[in-house]
Amino acid sequence: MKRRFLKSVAAAALISTLSMAAQAGEKWVDDWKAFAEKTGEAKHAEWAKLIGDPESVKLAKEWAELRGYTASSLIEKANLPAELKPGLVINKDNIDSFPWLKDYLPQASMDRLKSSEWFKWGEIVIVPTNSYYMSRGVLEATRKAQKDGRKLNATAKGNLLTEDGKHAFLVQNDVVPFLHPKDGTELNWTQAFHSIGGDNLAFKHFDLKVCNSSNKVEREYSADLFWAKFHNRTDYAPLGSMPGEETAVEGGSVYFLKPLDIRGLSAVRIRYADVDKDDNFRVFIPSLRRTRTLAGSDGQDPMAAGLEITWDDWRGYWTKTDPRKFEYKMVGEGFVLGQPDTGHVYVPIVENENGCEVKQIELELRPVWILEVNDKTGQYLYSKRKLYIDKENYYQQYQEMYDRRGNLFRIWDDSRDFDPKTGQAQWREVLNWNPISNRMTHMNMNSSWETLKKGLAPSLFDIDELRDYR
Repeated sequence: MKRRFLKSVAAAALISTLSMAAQAGEKWVDDWKAFAEKTGEAKHAEWAKLIGDPESVKLAKEWAELRGYTASSLIEKANLPAELKPGLVINKDNIDSFPWLKDYLPQASMDRLKSSEWFKWGEIVIVPTNSYYMSRGVLEATRKAQKDGRKLNATAKGNLLTEDGKHAFLVQNDVVPFLHPKDGTELNWTQAFHSIGGDNLAFKHFDLKVCNSSNKVEREYSADLFWAKFHNRTDYAPLGSMPGEETAVEGGSVYFLKPLDIRGLSAVRIRYADVDKDDNFRVFIPSLRRTRTLAGSDGQDPMAAGLEITWDDWRGYWTKTDPRKFEYKMVGEGFVLGQPDTGHVYVPIVENENGCEVKQIELELRPVWILEVNDKTGQYLYSKRKLYIDKENYYQQYQEMYDRRGNLFRIWDDSRDFDPKTGQAQWREVLNWNPISNRMTHMNMNSSWETLKKGLAPSLFDIDELRDYR
């Protein structure tokens, strides 16, 4: 009883500062204040304080003015079930009493709650809806583009060009191209522009657990990962463009630290703006002391043995936009229950001891467009991807991938380390599961914000230098 009392006192102390920090009438802040007071959880109070900081509120409101709405305002206008509100707890025993749940929670997640065996979830707790957005640099660039009346042309070949014929990714990479996408093509380009949500990513380190159908940890990996946009950089040095990257849009690199049998396995993938120019994708294999150049088809392979994550799923979705190979369809819009991006304060899931099951997972209601990416070639790993793209920050809230027979193959469900004061975000954790083989990969990331401030060395995106990283 004493511990619970002290816990509540700590939470109340944090809550008491919110009235001075938050501006009245910002619904997402008010809702989180009320929720934190109700739960008495210090982590909820700390998050409410962070999103209620004047810097956070100011940036959120400016994005709302540009966009014309917030997630909260869209929810207020919707005809939602009265029971679907913060504080609702859904578990195996009561899930069937909410027939409306199927309209907001994907079946793959409902199955996890009903499961008594593989990758089961104990309970879902609904938390208040947040407001998500990108950095001030992206905001100002998008404002200017809107003011100047800039127009973009998505060609039949798959390039996104400015009015004067330049690749948009190379000259206005931090501009949201279509604030209100009208079709699947515009929606796909907008989520592609979101990319990593900022200039850089740096994880030192991120851990991956391979869980099998018996809920046992089969293998564990640890790696350092880096990512950078190469043009129109607004947040971290070098600002503007990275030297020597005239035709490349962005690059990612990864260096595996363990287990010992693959330590040193490293990869660099550079994305070029022109759809007909293949990625520069090279992997160093330490056991062979050789560097291998990978083709586009190699992106369909798992990153390492046992992992459900492929090189094309490296950051959720990294397949090159090409309407000759894929069809992009906006098949609907509505709401989905997704993990909150509270990673700057806390992870929204509570695992069991080995991390192969979930005791509790927090979900929030998000307004989304639904994008289907259908393979036209009959040769790609997935016949279809179904992405739920967030209407506030244009990032995928949830993703389903289907095999060549049309069966649900993999699910990607993540949460991010979002800093409300700056609008910058990195990943925090990912649940990636396979309902066919009953296997799951769980990723936990540790954001290295200090690395971002210092800057990412060009050597991190050169395989010949990355292989000597440690």
